[in-house]
Amino acid sequence: EINPELSFGAGYDSNPNGIASPSATLSLAPSLLVHNTALGFGAYAAGQSQNYPQSPSQNSNGYTVALGEGLLLPHNTLILALVRLRTQETGFTLASISTLKPATLTGTEFRASDKFSTGMLTLTPEFIYATAVTASPASLTATNIGGGLTLTFTPDAITSLVMHLHASNWRFSQPGQNANDYTALIGLSNDAERLWSFRLLAGIAARQPTTGKSQIVPVIEAAADWMPSSLTSLDFTAAHEIEDPERLDAASYTLTESKLSLAHELRRNIIITTAASATQAVYFHNPLTEIILSNADTITWRLNRQFKLATAYRFNDRQANHLRAANEHVVTLTLTWAP
Repeated sequence: EINPELSFGAGYDSNPNGIASPSATLSLAPSLLVHNTALGFGAYAAGQSQNYPQSPSQNSNGYTVALGEGLLLPHNTLILALVRLRTQETGFTLASISTLKPATLTGTEFRASDKFSTGMLTLTPEFIYATAVTASPASLTATNIGGGLTLTFTPDAITSLVMHLHASNWRFSQPGQNANDYTALIGLSNDAERLWSFRLLAGIAARQPTTGKSQIVPVIEAAADWMPSSLTSLDFTAAHEIEDPERLDAASYTLTESKLSLAHELRRNIIITTAASATQAVYFHNPLTEIILSNADTITWRLNRQFKLATAYRFNDRQANHLRAANEHVVTLTLTWAP
């Protein structure tokens, strides 16, 4: 099956990147999805161009190419995935608040997992290899080699006991940033299909850098989905964990984030969505903190089987104890064609 799509958007941004003059916005986003359910194969390619006529220094372009394969074997399921992407981080992304223009980040990631199931037990080992390169303000690289193991015990069809172990080795072009990460989590997962689901894991994470003091922090991951009716869904996620920066020249930090989203089908062809998030970074080895608050509201109207129209409003606010505060209001109108 082949699914092409093309989106064109226009709108207004009051403060691109948190530092630029107000500008109109123009965007173009083509994509192509190819998949074969029988073979378990999927491929995806997408591009995006974002332009600001009154602030051209904030223009950005990106792309994503991904391949995936799922093999159903007699006692296990093997999943392989490869993705290559190029994206731009703005001043409303954690650890990138000093950028005068969008910072380009190019990354490649390969994931392999094998899910073994027997009775009430499921064992899933995973391997990750990832690289990232940023060209601003200098050419910096990072390589991450990691592996994990997830054990799930499901005594009934709804509730599961979950244990997750993970270790990563980070290598940077600046050797002083090199580090090993370790995480251990245990918790519960519950899934009542079409009604609700939740997942709550808690544990500990440790970072051992080649230079500097080791860090040990408590970790929590939570997620909940609820469908009060067939037309409405409510989703919530929260996490407290060790995180590496999107831009490779910044220090690592403890990340605390939460997100709440609501979707309601007003009519069969009109969907209203709203989402709010709060993210905080507390950096290691220095007294720097950063908070980003975001809100997005969208109304999507499916005109017919091929076209849909979406109008959206987004608000971003950045607060930090080492740089001036900034916020932006963004309004867009997007037409999508899916033949």
